[in-house]
Amino acid sequence: MAPLGYIEVLDSKGNVLERTSIDSFPIHIGRAYNNEVVIDDPYVCPAHVAIELDDRGSLIARDLNSVNGLRLGSGRKKRLPMLALNSGSQFQIGHTILRYRSFDHALAPTLLDRENGTSFFGSPHIAAFAGIMVFALLCLEGFLGSVERVTIASIVSEPLVTFATLFLWAGLWTLAGRVILSRFYFFEHVTIASLAIVAFFAINAAAEWVEFLFPFIPALWVASVFGAGVILAALVFGHLRFASMMRRRSRLWAAFSVSAALIGISFISDYANRSKFSNVMEFTGIVKPLDAAWVPTMSVDRFIENSQKLKSDLERLAQKAKPTQP
Repeated sequence: MAPLGYIEVLDSKGNVLERTSIDSFPIHIGRAYNNEVVIDDPYVCPAHVAIELDDRGSLIARDLNSVNGLRLGSGRKKRLPMLALNSGSQFQIGHTILRYRSFDHALAPTLLDRENGTSFFGSPHIAAFAGIMVFALLCLEGFLGSVERVTIASIVSEPLVTFATLFLWAGLWTLAGRVILSRFYFFEHVTIASLAIVAFFAINAAAEWVEFLFPFIPALWVASVFGAGVILAALVFGHLRFASMMRRRSRLWAAFSVSAALIGISFISDYANRSKFSNVMEFTGIVKPLDAAWVPTMSVDRFIENSQKLKSDLERLAQKAKPTQP
């Protein structure tokens, strides 16, 4: 005969530790070995609770005069003499969290097995393309940032340290995943780290243009703090997906916690390095090449007119200054 449902023992995160099938009602739950569901918990009575049908045919959990009682859900809630059970209902006896599920309870969608290589991040071609893109961006940055004559050898050699660091970073995450999950996800970690570097270049370039066009907006500071924080959170979240058994919510909390901690350290460091007083005017030094059509211009006649007006103003100020001179 097919079971009518299941009693599941859960851990504090909701993961199933044990599952016992129910073939008929009533059933008894407790620490004694004559129960249908035996709980190894010193805070549970030998006969603690019964799962049965009431007069209306509804399923209920009834406390059997236990010492620590029956509670709804988990935590220190009010003890109840009985409670109605639906598929998915959780209740607590002693320090043990239980859940009832009927045989026809709706299941979550089946997860895609990343070991099959169908993941976007797991493709070696995607990893190679992302790595080449990072290397090209590093070479371009070195070429544009140099004011001296450069050679191809010097341009290519400078990014090698950063490129080697990227592979070392991906290798450490791969080792962690190998230890924890017994899986090899090197290409995934290379792709994630490469995409993070590309995103950082894109945000930095956009911030430079914004601050150049609108100098009153501290776009570079915002990008270096908040933009880098978001990228870092996404980086940690992506790595944890392939290096841990954490759930999505736990990975999000971990990623944003790391990001928030580094942003806080950045704020403190920036505040500590600021001097209390400075007579040096702060201004942005970002210069970008603009098309001539974008540069504001004026006619020659307008320029001469403004020059004559400026000359008149200077002569008038000079005349006012003469009587005050000794």
